[in-house]
Amino acid sequence: MSATFESFGTRLTTKSPIFFITTYFSDYILVPLRHRSQVVQALEERGFQFEKDTSSYVNSFQHGRKHSATSLEVQPPSTPPPTTISELQTRTFSTLKRRNIVPTVDSSIRLVQCAGRRDNHSRNNSTTSADDALHLGLVKCLITQPYPKFLSLTLTDTESAALLLDHTLLPHFAQDTLLGSRDEFLTPITLDLRDLPMESTGIVCGVAGRLVGETTGQLEEPVEMSYLSTARAGTVMVAEEELERALDALRGASANGIATSNE
Repeated sequence: MSATFESFGTRLTTKSPIFFITTYFSDYILVPLRHRSQVVQALEERGFQFEKDTSSYVNSFQHGRKHSATSLEVQPPSTPPPTTISELQTRTFSTLKRRNIVPTVDSSIRLVQCAGRRDNHSRNNSTTSADDALHLGLVKCLITQPYPKFLSLTLTDTESAALLLDHTLLPHFAQDTLLGSRDEFLTPITLDLRDLPMESTGIVCGVAGRLVGETTGQLEEPVEMSYLSTARAGTVMVAEEELERALDALRGASANGIATSNE
């Protein structure tokens, strides 16, 4: 997800809760329907244009897709945002401290981002052999012990199924069932948000902003990130080899420390 999304999120989070989902194909932003016009305006001010062919917003200022920020140097919107990225970070980590919420990392969880193959020969919306193979693999994941520590499935009407799952679950899928690399791993940094009200805003954006700002140097690019928001938690995922850089950045802001495990 690009820096444009970091700044875009900052522009909206004081008024609207935002949920993020990064998949193999796309980045999704989920907001309350009543804030739709604000979201569209913020996207357009950041250079995004709606493409009817893909039913999605595409950043006209950037070519090609990356999962994460490469710079915070983006063009300012026509009106000042209600809070700066720095202020959002301060507010986020103050909230985490007050609620005793600790970023949690289990380095034994090695996530793979992938997608189901789509059979273009299907007819009348009937399932195909590719669909059947994917469904079988998912069922095996859910009923086989040990049960999965981490499994996310995103279904839309425009793209094939997108999965984010622990690498230990890959053997449940036939060899040609999934698209994506099987040896590029992500590590989740999870925030348990069950004790926060649903209208709480800016948590994921604040943590992501901290990671971008504190890992950007003259000779280093910021850590790349993916995101997953659920009803109970906010998760920021970084490449396995970038985990220590990410944790160093969070240690400087998290007054409650960081809970780590490698079980």
